[in-house]
Amino acid sequence: MKVTIKEIAQLAGVSVTTVSQILNQKGGRFSEATKQRVLRVIEEQQYSPNYFASNIIAKKSKTIGVIVPDFSEQFASAIVREIKYQVEQQGYYLIICESNYDFSKERELLEQLARIAVEGIFLFTPHDYSEENSIHKGRFQDIPVIFADRGLNEGYYGTVKIDEYTGVYQAIKWLIGKGHRKIGLIMDNSEHYHLGERYEAYHQALIDHGLLIEEKYIQKRPLTIAGGYQGATELLRHSEVSAIFCCDDMVAIGCYQAVYDSGKILDQEITVVGFDGGEVTQFVRPQIKSVRQPYRELGKAYAEKIQMAIEQPNRRMDDRLFHVSFET
Repeated sequence: MKVTIKEIAQLAGVSVTTVSQILNQKGGRFSEATKQRVLRVIEEQQYSPNYFASNIIAKKSKTIGVIVPDFSEQFASAIVREIKYQVEQQGYYLIICESNYDFSKERELLEQLARIAVEGIFLFTPHDYSEENSIHKGRFQDIPVIFADRGLNEGYYGTVKIDEYTGVYQAIKWLIGKGHRKIGLIMDNSEHYHLGERYEAYHQALIDHGLLIEEKYIQKRPLTIAGGYQGATELLRHSEVSAIFCCDDMVAIGCYQAVYDSGKILDQEITVVGFDGGEVTQFVRPQIKSVRQPYRELGKAYAEKIQMAIEQPNRRMDDRLFHVSFET
C-alpha cells in the first residue's frame, strides 16, 4: 500500500509541513540532519508525492483541456496536433475530450475539466454560445476558454479566422479555366456546421464567369465519406457534371469512390476538388486536389492565445486572419 505524507512525517519524527517544505525545496530553515532524515525515509518507503493533487490546490496543473466534436474530424485533429507540440514546449499537457457534436455534452465536459483544474480550455464547437452565460468574459468558472470554431463565436481572447472564400473562389475559377461548365457542389447539410463562405464563393465564381446556378448540381450532405459517396452518386446519376467541388476532404474521398463505382475516370471524365488539405489527401491516388488550410500556423496561433490567456486572463486580444491556398 502506498504510504502517505502523514506516515512519512511520523517515521521521520517531523511534521507534515516539514516534509512538504523539504519536498518542495523550501526547507532552508531546517538543519541538514533533518533534511537528510526525511529524504532517507522517503527513499526507503519509495514515497511518490501526488503532485497532481497539489497542483490542483495551487491552480497550476500544467494541463489544458481540449473539447473536440469528433476525434476523427480532420480540422480539429490537425490543429490539436500542432497545439500539442507548441504547448508542450512550455511544459503543458493536453487532456482531450470528445463531445459528439452534442451541446449538453460540451457543458458536461466543461464542468469535468473545471473540476480537475485545467489552466485553460480549447473549445472546438459547432454551437453558438452568444446566448450562453456560463462563459463570461472568456472564462468558464475562471478558466480561460479559447473558441476554435471557424469564427462562429466572438471570443473574449479574439477569434482565429480563416479566409475560406478566396481559396474556394480560386478553386472554382481554376475548374472553369480547365473548361468545366457544369460544376457540382457537395456542401454541408448544416447538421453540425454551416460553411456559408464556401457556398458563397462557389456561387459567385459561377456568376462572375457567366454560368448558371442549377439546384440539380448541388447536394447537401453530412461532411463524411458516406455523405460524399451519396452526394456524388446523385450528381452523377441525375446531372452531367464534369467536375465536383467538395466542401471537405472526407467528402472528396467518398466522391472518389462514387466516381470509381460509376465507371468514370478521375481527372479525365470527372475532376474532384476538396477542402482542407490534411494528411489524408496525400494517401489517395490520384491525389486529391484541395484548398489547403494552414494548420501549422493555425495551431501556433491558438497555442499563443491560450498561453497569453493563462498568464493575463483579463487581457483582450485581437482577431487573427489566415488565408487558405489552392495549388494545382
